[in-house]
Amino acid sequence: MFRLPAWVVVTTTLLLLTATTACRRNPQGSAARVAVSNKVSVRTITLYFEASDMLLSSERRDLPVPENPPSALSVIVRELFKGSANASIPRIFPSDTIVRGAFLLPDGSAFVDLGGPTITQGWGTGSHEELLAVDSIVQTIVTNIPEAKRVRILINGEPAETLAGHISLARALTPMPWLLSPRPIQVAPASGAVPPAPATASQPVAAAPLR
Repeated sequence: MFRLPAWVVVTTTLLLLTATTACRRNPQGSAARVAVSNKVSVRTITLYFEASDMLLSSERRDLPVPENPPSALSVIVRELFKGSANASIPRIFPSDTIVRGAFLLPDGSAFVDLGGPTITQGWGTGSHEELLAVDSIVQTIVTNIPEAKRVRILINGEPAETLAGHISLARALTPMPWLLSPRPIQVAPASGAVPPAPATASQPVAAAPLR
């Protein structure tokens, strides 16, 4: 069962009490906020996975996402853990890893609570792989949720020292841009998609990107 840390529960309770008071004073404003929280729209999100150059490459996909940032956070993080649409890109976390929850505080702190046998018992991976796995979460959240400024990773509802013994999770994390690859992940068009028109004399063929 997913349990928030005690200090988060206290903070959230105070915020809810404040919001309840505001709702009583302005019921019309409250109804408008609820409508926004429940609204979902398709938008392009950017996910980050480890590519062959041992850096994080971006992959874009269209996804129905709540317009409310805290609700969107959970949807986007769970999408990341589904893995890349490119079959040649391996999973960045152990396959038995689960997302137990994700939430966003008003100060811009995002929390992701992970679980699963491997993460719980001790993930035997190298320092670089662990670094990329951690930053894949951070980069994905901060890129897609502008309200999120920093990320904390929990394990089974509790603060975690590390995922695999190399990278400290004792503090909130921010993106590490030096881990990003300039080359996005190439994904095959969805089945049924219309292929691009062949080149003509007035439409020269573009040069293939260097690899």
